Amino acid sequence: MTKPDLRKRSIVFKSAPKPPTQARHVEESTAKSRELGAALRRVREASNLAQVDICRPLGWGAPKVSRMESGQREGSVLEVVAYLAKAKSAPAEFDRLTKLAESSANGYDLQRHPENIPDLLPTFDFLHTSAKTMTFYEPRRIPSLLQSEQYAEVTLRHNRNPKDPLVKEAVQARLSRQQILQGVTASFETTFYIDEVALHDPTMRSVLNEQLLQLVITSSVPHCHVRIIPTDSFDEDFQTAFGLFEDYDGNSVLAVHTATAMLVLEEAEDMAPYLRQLNELRETALGKRESAEKINLAVHL
Repeated sequence: MTKPDLRKRSIVFKSAPKPPTQARHVEESTAKSRELGAALRRVREASNLAQVDICRPLGWGAPKVSRMESGQREGSVLEVVAYLAKAKSAPAEFDRLTKLAESSANGYDLQRHPENIPDLLPTFDFLHTSAKTMTFYEPRRIPSLLQSEQYAEVTLRHNRNPKDPLVKEAVQARLSRQQILQGVTASFETTFYIDEVALHDPTMRSVLNEQLLQLVITSSVPHCHVRIIPTDSFDEDFQTAFGLFEDYDGNSVLAVHTATAMLVLEEAEDMAPYLRQLNELRETALGKRESAEKINLAVHL
């Protein structure tokens, strides 16, 4: 029997085309696509479905569903509708996510809400629950994530009808959101910059003692960094409340608050002024120990 020509086979093998060494291009995610993807995944899991249960009936490849859920692929409105239908979404969630998919970039960036009540915005909740690190500044008042129930209620009722049902709903949403400060992972960090004037606010006198006691407890938690801005360093030009959120994939988003809308920023040039402001706050704020002493002193006044 004639022996096979191994040399020729070797030549054929070496001349075969090599697979590309460059990684495939991955679409850059956005805050909107990540929020939508996380919501789609929750809907699917609530129905006890696997990704294959979505992609197979629709004729999609498994990577498509995976990328939609991770936010790496936003998906068209029709794709989101098809996904939600297969995942047996509840009507209210179906309507909300369809509208989110339909919203343009500008429509997502500016989210309107009742005066001084951003608490019921789903995007606001998503930014908190998906964050690895968070940094907050709210001029002249205690940040909402640290507010006691009474303090929150007084703040939310300001200039509103005392019987407004939105106030109670917003207070509960605010208190529920505070649970993210409990049972967190070792890498989770939150920093709060608080004006010293907020520790002595005469308009909040009836609820301030309880609020200060809550601050004492929070400032002792290792992953919560409470930094006080001394009164002599207060800058009248800093009058905008905002929060900086960074998730576990390194994506940064800034939520800027006006009286009637939340502005979601993620482009570097849009975030730059607020990041400079954060640097100034960081430089003027007292250290963690000195800040705790300021809060303790305010409690005993």
